[in-house]
Amino acid sequence: MYALQAISEMELRHLRYFAAVAETGAFSRAAARLHITQPALWRQVHKLEAELGVRLFERAGRRVRVTSAGEGLLLRSRELLAGVDQLAELARAVRGGESGRLSVGGTPQVTQSVLAPFLTRYLKSRPNVDVHLVEAGGLQTLELVERGEIQLGLAVRSGHDRLAGRLLFPLRVLAAVSSRHRLARRTTIDVADLRGERVLLLRQGFATREMFDGACRLAQVRVHAVLEAGDPQSLIALAEAAAGVAIVPSTVRFPDPSVHVAPILHARASLGTWAGSSGIRSASCRRSRRASSTSWWTGRAEPIRVAGSTGAHLR
Repeated sequence: MYALQAISEMELRHLRYFAAVAETGAFSRAAARLHITQPALWRQVHKLEAELGVRLFERAGRRVRVTSAGEGLLLRSRELLAGVDQLAELARAVRGGESGRLSVGGTPQVTQSVLAPFLTRYLKSRPNVDVHLVEAGGLQTLELVERGEIQLGLAVRSGHDRLAGRLLFPLRVLAAVSSRHRLARRTTIDVADLRGERVLLLRQGFATREMFDGACRLAQVRVHAVLEAGDPQSLIALAEAAAGVAIVPSTVRFPDPSVHVAPILHARASLGTWAGSSGIRSASCRRSRRASSTSWWTGRAEPIRVAGSTGAHLR
């Protein structure tokens, strides 16, 4: 790599001329391949010989052949030229999103339900991309993007950041209860219905938790939090065992049909927001794309815009 950096563009051109003459055995054929005149090619090869202090070619009838001193230089020239070509090819692949490293962050449930099926298809089309996954709460994911520790984050936007985004999908706050629970027949569950209930919550730092806590404060509802965890599947398993009401996001999977799931309402609107992918905001991104952290999803595709990285190739 350092050898490649030490070679100027002029010297690389000289090495290509040298290799072309060696491969064709004639200045005329090499000149035709390189699309330059034969005298110009001869002068450049002669200049390279002068710089190296060795004779590279000798006459053999109507052809030219590489001298014994030039054999070793030819081998090394081909290695250097191949390295330069590979480097250029790699650079083109990186620019086109066909190669390189992509670091993506998200919550465990987003990784399971959104990223896992997507990456299966993505890596088939881009086998040379090295994907690095980082699991974190939604708010922490955005902080990782802002600090440059990951390139792309799938989470709910806070609205007080310098990230660019693209709307992906609505995220609802759900209540999961055992089929034996008193709320098991409800198609929707209002926050007020959970007054005094034993609830199973995601820990602080998850957007679902922040929205649920905010709705409880606004409705002046006090619940009995019996457990905080980082894995929503653990909460669902405990809810199935009648340990309480699990408050989870709609991105989780519910493999057991015995668990009853219903959206949580606040002020007769579905509690939720919009989720998406976030990346560092470029200078070309418009200021109007900032998100509002105080808006919840009410069934209309409006307030929070959180998605699309400006640098990562997720197509």
